[in-house]
Amino acid sequence: MIVPNKFQISLVGPFRNLAIVGIVFALLALIAALAFDVRNRLAALDLADSDNGQWVMMQTEVEVLRLQSTLIKAQLDQADLTEVRRWFNVLYSRLHMLEQSPLYADFIQKPEQLARLKAMQAFSDRWVNAVDSTDEVLREALPQIESESSEVQRLARALSLDSLLVFSASTDETRARVSDTLLVLAIAISTTILLLAVLAVTATRLYQTTRRQAQENQIAGDRLQLIIATSPDAIVVTNRGGWVVEFNPVAEAMFGLTRDQVLGKWIVPILFPNQHRNDYVPRLRNIITRAASSGPQRFEIMGQRTDGTPFPLEVSLAVRDLNRGALVVNFLRDVSQRKEVQQALEQALTQAQAGEKAKADFLAVMSHEMRTPLNGLIGSMDLMRDTAMDEGQRELLRVMEVSGEILLGHVDSVLDISRSEGGQIRLSDTPFVLDRLIEDCIANQAGVARTGGNTIRHVALSGTLGAVHGDPGRLQQILLNLIGNAVKFTRDGSITVESERLPQRPDSAAPQVFEIRVIDTGIGIAKEDRSRVFEDFATVDSSYGRTAGGTGLGLGIARRLAQAMGGSIGVESETGMGSVFWLRLPLPAAEPFQTAPTLPRTSDTPLPSAMRRLNVLVIEDNSINRFLLRRMLCEQHHSVTEAIDGQDGVAAAEKTAFDLIITDISMPRLDGLEAARRIRAGGASAKARIIALTAHALPEDLERFRLAGMDACLTKPVSRKALRAQVYAGDDAPLFSHTNALPQNTALQDLVHTLGQPLALSLINRMLAEGDATIAAIKAQPGPNDEMARAAHLMAGSCPIFGATAMCAALSGLEQAIKVGKLAQASDIAALVPDIWNETRHDLTAQYALLVA
Repeated sequence: MIVPNKFQISLVGPFRNLAIVGIVFALLALIAALAFDVRNRLAALDLADSDNGQWVMMQTEVEVLRLQSTLIKAQLDQADLTEVRRWFNVLYSRLHMLEQSPLYADFIQKPEQLARLKAMQAFSDRWVNAVDSTDEVLREALPQIESESSEVQRLARALSLDSLLVFSASTDETRARVSDTLLVLAIAISTTILLLAVLAVTATRLYQTTRRQAQENQIAGDRLQLIIATSPDAIVVTNRGGWVVEFNPVAEAMFGLTRDQVLGKWIVPILFPNQHRNDYVPRLRNIITRAASSGPQRFEIMGQRTDGTPFPLEVSLAVRDLNRGALVVNFLRDVSQRKEVQQALEQALTQAQAGEKAKADFLAVMSHEMRTPLNGLIGSMDLMRDTAMDEGQRELLRVMEVSGEILLGHVDSVLDISRSEGGQIRLSDTPFVLDRLIEDCIANQAGVARTGGNTIRHVALSGTLGAVHGDPGRLQQILLNLIGNAVKFTRDGSITVESERLPQRPDSAAPQVFEIRVIDTGIGIAKEDRSRVFEDFATVDSSYGRTAGGTGLGLGIARRLAQAMGGSIGVESETGMGSVFWLRLPLPAAEPFQTAPTLPRTSDTPLPSAMRRLNVLVIEDNSINRFLLRRMLCEQHHSVTEAIDGQDGVAAAEKTAFDLIITDISMPRLDGLEAARRIRAGGASAKARIIALTAHALPEDLERFRLAGMDACLTKPVSRKALRAQVYAGDDAPLFSHTNALPQNTALQDLVHTLGQPLALSLINRMLAEGDATIAAIKAQPGPNDEMARAAHLMAGSCPIFGATAMCAALSGLEQAIKVGKLAQASDIAALVPDIWNETRHDLTAQYALLVA
C-alpha cells in the first residue's frame, strides 16, 4: 500500500497539476488574444469606416445636386461659370476617388455599382474639356450638361441608397463579431477562474496527502526496522562502495560481531576469508552491477566467522537507489547443513547409478551370451527340418522353433533396453521412402488383421511424404510394434494409419517433422493406465493379458527409440473407445533413389517347381506402378530392384546382370526406348529379357518397341496373370505380343484381389491425391508446355490401374499433342481434362465407399 501511494504522489500528482497549469496559461493567452481582438474591433468601429463610406456616397449625390443647381442658375445668369467649374471639378474628383480608394473597393467593385460609377465617370469625361474651355464654349454646353446631369443624379442616388444598405449590414456584422468575441472572452475568463479554483483545491489536497504520506513513511520505517531486527536471515546493508550501514541481530550472531563493530567499515575484510578476498572483490562488483541493471542476484560464497572459521553462505543481493546514494541490501543464509545433506545425496546417487550401470552391463552381457546358444539352437532346428522325420517330430520341431523365436525376441528386447540405458543405441543415416516403409509395415500385418476380422488402411493426410534420411530399421521396429498392438487388441474393427507433414515456419532450418498415427477401434486403455503404457514390462491390465501375451517391453523400446531419433511418442485412449498412438519424428529430406528396402514376406506359399527365382529390374517413374509390380513379383518370389527413370535403369543394368527388365516407355531424362537400346548395346544385362510397359500400344508402337530391342509388351493395368505369363514366357511363346487393358468395371476388383482391401483403399487415396495435384499443376501452367506434358504423363501411367480409361485417353492425348507441337489441340484437351477428372474422381470415390462398406 505504501509504494503505490508514493508513486501516485510523485508521478501522477505533478503531471496532473502541470496539465492544469498549462491549461490555465493557455486560457490566459487566449484571454489576452481576445482582449487585443476586441480592442482592435472597437478601434475599427471608432474609425467609422462604414459610416464614412456611407457619407461619401451620399455626399456624391449632394455634389451632383449642387452641380445641377449651379447649371440651372448659370443658364439664368444667376450664377457665375466659375461656380459651375468648381462643382464640376468636385464631382470629377469625387468619382475618381471612389474608383481608386481601397476604402470603398469592396462596395464599388461590385458589377452593378462599378457600372454606375463608370457611367458617371463617362459623363464627367465627356464634358471635362468643355468645362475647362472658354466661357463661350461652356455656356453653349450648359443646357446639354444640365440635361445629362439628371441621369448622373439618378445614378448617384442609387449608389447612395445601396451604400446605405451595404454599410449598415457591415456595421451590424462588425458589432456581432465584437459581441461574439466578448462572449468567448467571458467564457475563457470564467474557465480560468474555475481552473484556478481547482488548482487551489488540488494544492490543498496535495498538502494533506503529503502530510499523511509522511506519517505512513514514518510507520513504514518503524516496521522496516522491526523486520530487519526479527528476520531469520542475516541482513547486511552497505553503500555501493561496500561500507556497512546496517547490520541486524542475526548477522551479529552469524559472524560473531556486533553492529557497532562493523558500521561504517568495509565489508570485505570483515566477513570473507583472507585467501578469497582478491577474487571476491571483482566478483562482488560485477554482481552489484548486474543487480543494478537486471534486478536481485542470488549466489553462493564463503564467509568467515570472527574466530576465522569459514562456512558457506547463500546470498541474495539487491541494489536500491534512494537518490542520495545507492544501497546494497544483502540477505545471507548459512547453508552448511544443506551442503552436507546435498553431498550425502550425491554420494547416494553415485552409488545408485553405479548399481544401475552394473545391472545394465549384466543384462547386456547376459543378453549377448544367451543369443549365442539361441542362434545355435534355432539354426540347428532349421537344419533338422531338412532331415527325415515323422509327423509328430515335425510338430515338436515346429513348437521348438516358435518358442525359440519368441525367446530370441525377448532377448533382443532386453538387449535393446540395456543398450538404451547405457546410451549405446546406434542409429543409421540411410535414405529411404517413408511412404513405402509405412505401406510395407501395413502389408506385414494385413494378414493378421484379416484373421481378426479387421480392416487396415493407410491415409496420407498431406499427400506423398517422399524420401527422407534416417534409420528405416528402427522406424520400422516402432511402427510394427504400434500396428501389431492395434491388430492384437482389436477384433472385428478397423485400424487406420495416418501420415502427415506437420506445418513449420518457411524460414526454419530445422528438419521436416512427420507425424504417424495408428488409430484402432479396439478395447482402449483406461485413464489411470495411459501414463505407464510406455514403461518397461508394463502390460496395463488383466484384459490385455487375457487377449494377448507379451513382456510389455515393446512400447518401452519404442519410446526409447523415438527419443533417440529426436522425436516423441504418445497415446490418447478411452476404455472401450479405441486408441490413438502417435509418433512424431524430425526426418531430413533425401534425394530420390532407385531401390528401397522391403519387409520380409510372411507367406508360406512354396515356389512352383517349374519356375525359377529371377533377378528383376523395374524401371518406372510412377510410384504406384512400381509398388504394384514389386508386390506382384515378390509374390512370385523374385528379387526386385527399382529405378525411377531410364537413366538410373541403364546405370543399374550396366552393373548387375538382371534376368528380366520391365521398363516404362515415357519417362523423364531417358525414355524406355533409348534405355532398351543402351542396355542392349552392352553391360551386365545386355542379354536380359526386356518387357515394355505402356498405357497405350498401337501396332506401329509395337514395331518401334521391337526395333529398340524389347521382347514383349504389357499394357497397363497389368494383371497378375498377364505379368506371370510374360515373366515365364517360354521359347515357344510369340516373340512379341501385348496384353489388352482390363475393362473398367473389373480394374478395381483385380486391384483388391491382388493387394487386399486395405492396400487397395490406400492406393485409391493416393490416386485421388495424385489426380488433384496433377489437375492443379495443369491449371497452373500458362499454356501447353513440357511441364504440362510431364504432369499428364505421370498421371496417365496410374489411370489404367484403376480403370480410368477416359482420363488416361485424355491425358495421353494431351501429352502427344504437346510433343508433336499441336498446341491449339493441346489447349482444347487441357480445358476438358478437369471435367473428365471430376467425373473420374466421383466414380473412384463411389468405388472407395463401396469397398469400405
